[in-house]
Amino acid sequence: MLKTVTYINDMLTRLLEVLITLLMTGMVVFIVMQVYFRYVLAQPLSWSEELAGYLFSGVFFFGAVLLYRESRHINMSLFVDSIKNPFVRQIIVIVAHLLSFLFLAIVVWYSYPMALQIIDFEVVSPSMEWLKMGHVFMIVPVASFLSLFMLLEVILKSIAQLKEIRQ
Repeated sequence: MLKTVTYINDMLTRLLEVLITLLMTGMVVFIVMQVYFRYVLAQPLSWSEELAGYLFSGVFFFGAVLLYRESRHINMSLFVDSIKNPFVRQIIVIVAHLLSFLFLAIVVWYSYPMALQIIDFEVVSPSMEWLKMGHVFMIVPVASFLSLFMLLEVILKSIAQLKEIRQ
């Protein structure tokens, strides 16, 4: 199972790296456009700053997905590293990952219906009437779901390490 999850996560990682690159590129382009239109042409764009903010949200949340895979989120490493027994240390790491998994599952459970409800309300962006806010809000459940999948790989690897320590 670990090999399958790792293979899928490898593909997701490549896809997310491309997506984040595109989002960041778009963000830079729209911000440069805003500066040019505001200060050179004296005709500021009403939508570019807002769109850049939404793109930043995508960079933030999808970047967090990649951090789960690398186990680079903020944690209590000082506490964990102070535990001398490697078996107990690994148990605590697994419990922490499981609690993160539970938290992300709750986020998906509650944020997905909320985003769908916002889509149904047909709330649109104040400066871009073509952009439904529900689609922007959908970033949270999608990124949280992808984080669950990345965290599953981390948990499976941690359990495999626990088995090695036990032997």
